[in-house]
Amino acid sequence: MPEQTVTDRNLVQSSMTSESIPMRCMSVVGGMYSETNGVTRILCDLANAMVREGTPVTVYTASCKGGTPAKHLLMPPAKCVWTTGKWLGALSYAPKLRHLIDQAMPDSDVVHTHSLWMLPNHYASKSAYRYKKPVVFTAHGIFEPWALRRSYWKKRPVAWWWQDRDLHQAACIHVNSHQEIAGVKQYGLKNPIAVVPNGVDLSPFNQMPARDAFRESFPQLHGKRVALFLSRLHPKKGLAHLIQAWKRVAADHADWHLLLAGPDNGYEAESRRAVADLMLQNSVTFTGPLQGRRKIEAYATADVFVLPSFSEGFAMAILEAMAASLPVLITPGCNFSEVLKANAGVIVNPTVASTEVGLRTLMEMSDQQRKEMGLRGRRLIEQSYTWEIIARQMIALFSWTAGRAAKPSFAC
Repeated sequence: MPEQTVTDRNLVQSSMTSESIPMRCMSVVGGMYSETNGVTRILCDLANAMVREGTPVTVYTASCKGGTPAKHLLMPPAKCVWTTGKWLGALSYAPKLRHLIDQAMPDSDVVHTHSLWMLPNHYASKSAYRYKKPVVFTAHGIFEPWALRRSYWKKRPVAWWWQDRDLHQAACIHVNSHQEIAGVKQYGLKNPIAVVPNGVDLSPFNQMPARDAFRESFPQLHGKRVALFLSRLHPKKGLAHLIQAWKRVAADHADWHLLLAGPDNGYEAESRRAVADLMLQNSVTFTGPLQGRRKIEAYATADVFVLPSFSEGFAMAILEAMAASLPVLITPGCNFSEVLKANAGVIVNPTVASTEVGLRTLMEMSDQQRKEMGLRGRRLIEQSYTWEIIARQMIALFSWTAGRAAKPSFAC
């Protein structure tokens, strides 16, 4: 990620002078069902940071599974406007929301839409085009080859129906890493592309809980070093080859334990079967979803973090692990090559053999070596990946698309 230049900082400052009217951002997402969902967390954390920088944000979303959206994650004066709808196979059909979006569009300066393939995003894009408002699409890894192949038979009709047209009309496509640019271009898009990563709130990680706080609930961890996987239990996260690789290293490292933490996203039963079939019950523990303080306690008890995923946009869990000063094991699909440049972890291919090599590399380091690696990761986060830094870049991007400022250096 390019560092924010003096010019970029001036763009933000000029857009926020007392003489100017603050940008009014409409943020749109298909659903906000859980704070464990990556897109929900990213959207809300960014909105909160933008509000702190003086840019009002209103989030528009639908609830199609019952209950209310996770709007408690938004800090006033950021607001959430939502209606109920019908799921319809993940389309998130919500005609009342379309009406509300259309009503609010004239008073919005820019539309920031998160992810693809869902009707609320289309409502906003169609309305913005009618009112001549710029739309910035944040892809969240959607253009990665693995992600495009998944449920291809459902995505193609939606692409033909509205998604491709909305994308081509967008003012800018926002991605989190330079690696994602190739996927955007391969999809056939010629829009401007902005590279701005996700961020992390450092405050929960500045005073970490005691290492034993989490272990009180899991006595099998006492006296063990811990490798932590924290993400959705989903095939793309690499659980299959992680469990196979753990089988290969567990016999040589009886003092280590693997924690698989996160909500079930259709793959928990199969993962549990794999652990049982490989007789790993004594060295692998499933914790279920972790939130709030409990999640921070899990980071505090870990020695390394592992996410051998096939495909990610820009995983929040990696940023959080590095904020917690943990060395990380990730893959090229995580789109975070800066980890290797900073010597803050290892990058392996999403295979059993490569994951085994990466695990052994981290597990066979001394405690001091792992600590130093984790501290390098923490410094990288502090320098480039806090939400305050990211919010200023996004405000500069929105100001440019709205015709208020020059093009920032991270857009091409």
